[in-house]
Amino acid sequence: MLKYQSTLETNLQKTTPEFHVSFNDQVDNDFNTLFKTLPPNRPYFAVGVPGSFHCQLLPEASLHIAHSSYALHWLSKVLGNEKEVTKAYFAQFKADMDAFLKARAQELVEGGSVLFDIHGVIVITEEKLDSFNLALYLPSIEEVKMVVEMNKCFTIEKICTLSHPSNYDSRPLDIERTCADIRAINENLMQDHFGSENMDQLFHLWEQNLQKNRLLYDKVVRQDVYHFALLKCKGKGKYLAQSHKSICGLETWGH
Repeated sequence: MLKYQSTLETNLQKTTPEFHVSFNDQVDNDFNTLFKTLPPNRPYFAVGVPGSFHCQLLPEASLHIAHSSYALHWLSKVLGNEKEVTKAYFAQFKADMDAFLKARAQELVEGGSVLFDIHGVIVITEEKLDSFNLALYLPSIEEVKMVVEMNKCFTIEKICTLSHPSNYDSRPLDIERTCADIRAINENLMQDHFGSENMDQLFHLWEQNLQKNRLLYDKVVRQDVYHFALLKCKGKGKYLAQSHKSICGLETWGH
């Protein structure tokens, strides 16, 4: 029995593929903090890949799976005060999404997959954009389908809308953690517009308002939705699927 178990473990070690994960974010991201949070005994190899995910980041046909985690609603540039705000932002979203899919199509092997989660609620008003512009567009699920189909590099294997994760969590709103998350996401964007010297006061006031309106905030957040999609890369002709001895993945997150 012990001999059989030892032989079985040896065979599993030989057949289990090696996983190579490339973590992507903008060049000013703190990759050192990322690497410190990775488990020391992780069952995969990890590297950081700086740069915009709207461009090709890895060699052609070198990737098996690409996963974008709540990042694709961030646009590649801040738009001006266009008269028709929604149309302008959607046009930029289409161009950016097309660039993202074309870049991943170059990197993926034939039959490779793209998975992404994207925020799907419109929260920017035209009045707010007059003074502060966010490079952000939150598409409907129909708009996501349209952009993917226009791109023609992928087939849609699965696409659906999910409710906010807080709907499955009965714990009360964690004010301190929520404020830290909001600041981590927005501070770099806001300090360029409002000045870095105002950030502490601004987020302190935001935390105070959240304390006063926590029930309202919690209710609004629970109304948010997220779109999940699984795409399969179409055949490329000249590229052959790589050996499954090694599985390569790309992970992108909020820019």
